[in-house]
Amino acid sequence: MNVPTDLLSSIGICVGAAALIAAVTWRFRQPLIIAYLATGVIIGPRIGLKFITNEDSIQTVAEIGLILLLFVIGLEIDLRKMASGGLAVLLTGALQVPICIALGLGFFAVVGVTNSQHNYALLYLAACMSLSSTLVVVKILNDKFELDTLPGRITLGVLVIQDLWAVGMLAVQPNILNPNLVPLLGSLWRGAVLVVGGFALSKYVLPYLFRMVAKAPELVLVSALGWCFFLAGAASLIGLSREMGALIAGV
Repeated sequence: MNVPTDLLSSIGICVGAAALIAAVTWRFRQPLIIAYLATGVIIGPRIGLKFITNEDSIQTVAEIGLILLLFVIGLEIDLRKMASGGLAVLLTGALQVPICIALGLGFFAVVGVTNSQHNYALLYLAACMSLSSTLVVVKILNDKFELDTLPGRITLGVLVIQDLWAVGMLAVQPNILNPNLVPLLGSLWRGAVLVVGGFALSKYVLPYLFRMVAKAPELVLVSALGWCFFLAGAASLIGLSREMGALIAGV
């Protein structure tokens, strides 16, 4: 069977298959994220039915989907309520990663797996095991309408701190004996610029824009998407991920 490989056809196949599988998954009261992951496996070029084989189309569809998903998730996040977690969020986020790393190393020691000298593979593995997927967890919380609950806000705060831990790990990863903090400081600086700039625009510019287009629903939609992709593009321009920009745009 000849499957079209152009981008528009790929988007149609992805959305159609995702809708069908998501309906079945929802019927069995399972998280929709499972359906979306299963869709990628089933229609993908590796082990699936090879309905989508163009790698460029896969990359484009995946990136657009992530940008829109994180934008919608950002719209659901209330920073004031998340900050209400206070000390619980800070302590949990600060201690969770090192405790999990220690538990991972302890497990390796118990089962008799050790590193050779100057080999930190087990440390890297334990560090990876200490982190969670922010996207997956937030999506599940959102589907269960628990993102705005106190446990949900604490979980989200911990995930944000986990992401900061991950940035630090990536900075020291090339050589743990001689860590390079320049990439870490650069990422934090660019992230701060993006957050401050995004919030400044959302406070002083967006209210006037949306008041102007409030009576035209299609313009509201176009303006919202424009804001999403504008901040995603700005994030990419300064060396951050587009997905991060979309999340900040939603918040």
